[in-house]
Amino acid sequence: MEVDADFTGLWERKTDVTPLWDHVLADRHVKTKSLCTPDLIADECAGIRFSDGTTLRSLLFSTDLALIENSDTDAVLAVYPFSPSPRLMKSLIDFAEKPVVCGIGGEVTQGKKAIDMAQAAEQAGAIAVIVNQPFKSRDIEKIKNVISIPIISSVTVLHVDFRERVDAGVDIFHVTGGARTGEIVEFLGYALPGFPVMATGGKTMESISSSIHAGADAIVLTPPSNSDLFRTVMDTYRKGLHFLKK
Repeated sequence: MEVDADFTGLWERKTDVTPLWDHVLADRHVKTKSLCTPDLIADECAGIRFSDGTTLRSLLFSTDLALIENSDTDAVLAVYPFSPSPRLMKSLIDFAEKPVVCGIGGEVTQGKKAIDMAQAAEQAGAIAVIVNQPFKSRDIEKIKNVISIPIISSVTVLHVDFRERVDAGVDIFHVTGGARTGEIVEFLGYALPGFPVMATGGKTMESISSSIHAGADAIVLTPPSNSDLFRTVMDTYRKGLHFLKK
């Protein structure tokens, strides 16, 4: 079934506590993709610059090809709750037509397998790799010795030895601390001035704004599920509003 609906204006510029997806049918002046990032990110994020000249301000947290194709984010954050897969990494990178950050390890995948996944990600064309918080610093150091693309470390709490992570080879931190995300981002700004930080945007414009103003250089956006999108479409159909466009 084809979805024929205007999802542009996914987020509006204003800052409020309204859920992001309540903005889904708002109009935008320029329509490029169905899932459009908030103007706030482009306007206020400094961005993270990579050695090839690429600057990332927004990343889509998804491995869904339909969402990736219909999103205007600068990049894709391909992290999933399974063991990393070279086949999946290559498929996403080949398909995305934008930079992809690949998850390569966490609590379960460490050691040699994580090193192998890091090398596979670089060979496939990933712009960076990312490891979850339980990943060991000694393995980060080993990965740093075999790849040339940046290593990102996710953090969820303040009691992490950030300096140890940096010394091991971490190039960027990804803060995903729920309600405390802004606090962790702000702490990193004091502890490691100028160090690149990206942060999960949360579910509202207010949380995105909070992360940016705390010092996040880039924002990771969690897209709506297919059921969320279809619910909006079907609610419109049930109200007969689609006839108004004709």
